[in-house]
Amino acid sequence: MTLNRIAPEAARLARRPVLQAAVTAGARCGEREQYRDLFDRNRSAPTVMWAAQQAAAQKLCARCPVRPACEELALRDGTGDRASDDLVRGGRRGQDLAIDREIRQAARITTAVTTDWQQPLDLATAARDADAASSTDDVARNDHIMPVAA
Repeated sequence: MTLNRIAPEAARLARRPVLQAAVTAGARCGEREQYRDLFDRNRSAPTVMWAAQQAAAQKLCARCPVRPACEELALRDGTGDRASDDLVRGGRRGQDLAIDREIRQAARITTAVTTDWQQPLDLATAARDADAASSTDDVARNDHIMPVAA
């Protein structure tokens, strides 16, 4: 039985249109025109107004049925920046999205490094086991041969 595998990059690219379709079809922020400006900061607005706007956006996101998909899209798209607090996506501030993305990237790198170090060990173990099995087979095949007396 052969398993069809998809490369991680291909899987990531295949998932994006599904997420986008879910957000487009079911996002609460897309239901009304009045929500369009709620999720992005107006640079001329005072910080206090942005804080209230942010809270309202997060409250709307909390009740949204596709919030996880929206958050995943924002993470995938690189939305948000540590240096600026100017948007809300998927119920999260831009700064929080940037921090989460950095943490996930660090975890992926750690996993890759661990795998890179572990894989040669696994290959060496498999090669050693294969050598041991073949030498045992050689001994088993030659057991029936009797030494010839000189």
